[in-house]
Amino acid sequence: MSQPLLDLASEYAFARLEEAGGDLRQLAEPVQTVVAVYTAQGIIDNGGLEYFYESDFPGNPDYSFFVDAFRRIGAESVASCIEDSSCLFPFPQPQLHEAKRQQWLDGVKDNESHEFVRLSRQACGDQSVFPKLAEYVEKNCSAYGA
Repeated sequence: MSQPLLDLASEYAFARLEEAGGDLRQLAEPVQTVVAVYTAQGIIDNGGLEYFYESDFPGNPDYSFFVDAFRRIGAESVASCIEDSSCLFPFPQPQLHEAKRQQWLDGVKDNESHEFVRLSRQACGDQSVFPKLAEYVEKNCSAYGA
């Protein structure tokens, strides 16, 4: 799998997202997957799960949306980290409550013994994600205008 095909697929996917006014639900699943994984892993690699949860995504999708996208490409480790960490929030539907998320994150992000910190470290910098995304793009190349 060549990096240029992944780059072209991501350009195509983000252009379709812009055309859809940022509404991921309007995109075909393979296009959603590229946008979700590229966006989420980029954020996670930049600052761990803390940065991921500090973000409010357009439409406030449930975090299972991202879990499913990572699972579709075979990145089970990061999918599990997002799934497990999202269950740590002590209130329902954390994606809808930015201030409550931030308050909770502030209380756990520096606690080295907290499960959240372990999961964040595991997800951050996972070197398997983008090669797996590239394989997924290759298998679904017709979905990206190729």
